[in-house]
Amino acid sequence: MLRAWRNELIFVALIAVVLGLVGQATGFRTWLLAGGAAIYLGWHIVNLVRLQRWIARGDRFHVPMSAGVWESVFDGLQARQLRTRRQRRSLIRTFAHIREVAGRLPDALVALDNENRILWFNTAAHRLLGLKRPDDVGRSVADLLKHPLLEDSLAVPGMGRSVEIPAPANAAWVLSAHLTPAFGEDGGRMLVARDITPHHAVDQVRRDFITNVSHELRTPITVFRGFLDPLRAMTQIADIARPLALMDEQAQRMEQLANDLLALSRLELGRRPLPDEVVSVSDLLKVIVEEAGVLSGEQGHRLNLNADPKLGLRGDRTELYSAISNLVFNAVRHTAAGTAIDVSWQWAEDGPCVTVRDHGAGIASQHIPHLTERFYRVDPGRSRDSGGTGLGLAITKHVLERHGADLRIASQQGRGSTFVCQFPERLAAEIEPEREARRA
Repeated sequence: MLRAWRNELIFVALIAVVLGLVGQATGFRTWLLAGGAAIYLGWHIVNLVRLQRWIARGDRFHVPMSAGVWESVFDGLQARQLRTRRQRRSLIRTFAHIREVAGRLPDALVALDNENRILWFNTAAHRLLGLKRPDDVGRSVADLLKHPLLEDSLAVPGMGRSVEIPAPANAAWVLSAHLTPAFGEDGGRMLVARDITPHHAVDQVRRDFITNVSHELRTPITVFRGFLDPLRAMTQIADIARPLALMDEQAQRMEQLANDLLALSRLELGRRPLPDEVVSVSDLLKVIVEEAGVLSGEQGHRLNLNADPKLGLRGDRTELYSAISNLVFNAVRHTAAGTAIDVSWQWAEDGPCVTVRDHGAGIASQHIPHLTERFYRVDPGRSRDSGGTGLGLAITKHVLERHGADLRIASQQGRGSTFVCQFPERLAAEIEPEREARRA
């Protein structure tokens, strides 16, 4: 291109010199120079028109013929056009290959825009989610796949947590669905749904086994304890009283373990819908704190409660009591005597939340991801001495998941631990003034 412009400038300079000399000899120098400039300008206008027509036609084969700098321009544009077409064909082939691969995946893939409208989906999405092309393209995925857990996940920007939902195409199938960012700063995401029906069936067998065993254990334990109580009352011999007391303590622990296993199995089934009742979390926390004070006894833990009496929550009161009491009672069991324990129920940035904070020894970071696993103990010996079953936080996790809530754990050794139950805004409710007056 630079060479073409250099030649063009040399050509223009030579023509100008020739016209100037001829004009000086004939006395028409000004007219000759003006005429030459007009002809040169007209030549450029003609080439601009030819360029505009060529671009409008989009014809890559019939390139306009010209000379000088315009020949270089036309050749350069044609070369760029050919490169662009080759790149476009390559992109089309790559995209077609990606679509073919995505179409063969067993997992459902649904591309969403920043408003959760469907842009594209693969064959598995039609089979598992019941989506139809082209009718469902452009529609909101929340309107098509109506499920509270999925709606809560869609409402949170970025990557959402995995939720288990029944397959819209077949209620007998169970899907694990989650959202992942896919389109950078535009806010687009990909909904991925996997068929976990076989795994769910295995889990169902395991839960049924645990439920049946726990249920069958309750009868012999009850009989065992029924005989222990009168034996302890009648026995005054110290050598026998001590073993009987240990037997009764372990029987209580076995009974609590069976009850916790049954509760956890019921929560994992998740078939029972949440009751549409407004729970006064403030009143619930008062009961829990009072019971925690009894549990503390002579240890004298300082229990501080800060709860908004006007803020209620839609959910299951019994399950919420189980979830929150596990956190408060754990704080009492695993902190030193006289330690302060702060319990609050307030509106946070993301919605209503219960916060339980202790000022104990704290938990090492490597233990935090495993705290909600069944039977996981940071200090097994200490947990057994305190009477824990290792299922409390697992129960709390499942209760919160049933309510669409999250459990956030933060801890630092030597500075205590903080457990936050973050509930979705849709479950928040206002306690009626009449109800407050009746309680007063």
